[in-house]
Amino acid sequence: MKEIKTVLTEKLGIQYPIIAACMQWISKAELVAAVSETGGLGVLSSSTFFTAEELRAEVKKVKSMTNKPFAVNITFLPASFEPDFDGYIRVCKEEGVKIIETAGRIPSPERIAAIKDAAFWMHKCTIVKHALKAQNAGCDLIIADGFECAGHPGENDIGTMVLTPAMIKNLNVPVVTAGGVSTGRQMAAALMLGAEGVYMGTRFLLTKECQVLDNVKEQIASTASEMDTILMLRSYVNTTRAYKTEMTQSVVAREKEGKPFAEVQPDINGGEVRKMFFENGDVEHKAYICVGQSVGLVDSVVTVKKAIDDVMAECVATLSKFD
Repeated sequence: MKEIKTVLTEKLGIQYPIIAACMQWISKAELVAAVSETGGLGVLSSSTFFTAEELRAEVKKVKSMTNKPFAVNITFLPASFEPDFDGYIRVCKEEGVKIIETAGRIPSPERIAAIKDAAFWMHKCTIVKHALKAQNAGCDLIIADGFECAGHPGENDIGTMVLTPAMIKNLNVPVVTAGGVSTGRQMAAALMLGAEGVYMGTRFLLTKECQVLDNVKEQIASTASEMDTILMLRSYVNTTRAYKTEMTQSVVAREKEGKPFAEVQPDINGGEVRKMFFENGDVEHKAYICVGQSVGLVDSVVTVKKAIDDVMAECVATLSKFD
């Protein structure tokens, strides 16, 4: 297969310009290592772990499974407890993690200095204004997170087709496209827009190496269309795109009734999410699962290698039409 070399592959030392999106509770060693070993960049979720030492153990586990580059995500968003951000950064430095991705708020100057002392710094943004702030703070690469994405799309609803070129027009650092990307045709489109690579979550959620229960993955792969996501928590200014289920529709219904966040919080807390992912598998009635609108384009659970091979082959074939 023809290789595609970009600033992303050259700077990060990876074979393919594909980053596996950070997914809380999901982006653990098995999935991260499989993506990196196949030639992409796996991203470990620090917010999955409650202490810096738990994160260290998982970093060591990734290193035992691959010697190829991987990243650690540190997300600066409101949480039910204050994560040990400084401890996470320290662990990355001590364990030789060379790539750190941040999301949410831009870290403090002291934390930025610590990150850049240890690693290449990527930051995920949903609008150009925030990306410019990150660039001015010393960020090495911006992930342009379009409205179609899973999880937190921000509150401004800028779609990927506009956000990527807007970022490229206004920034001097490399840009990677995120938000609703799961196929090779979409990857080709992102590259044509000027991106240096793509950032995909939903495609890697639906892989065999992902540790989520098989019945959860199979249900989503076999039934979801592009219409089967829902925006919840918008009234609390914490918009989250998730798979449309009885539970998530119930959350939105209570929001429309003006219920306070405390009314829905017990149904969507992290403990319930983990139980649904790894214990009971009750997608319809328990917690929620974040997926992007591209879930309608993914209809099978495959190995990480097949997922990457298929995306790359389709991307190359699409781009070759213009040779």
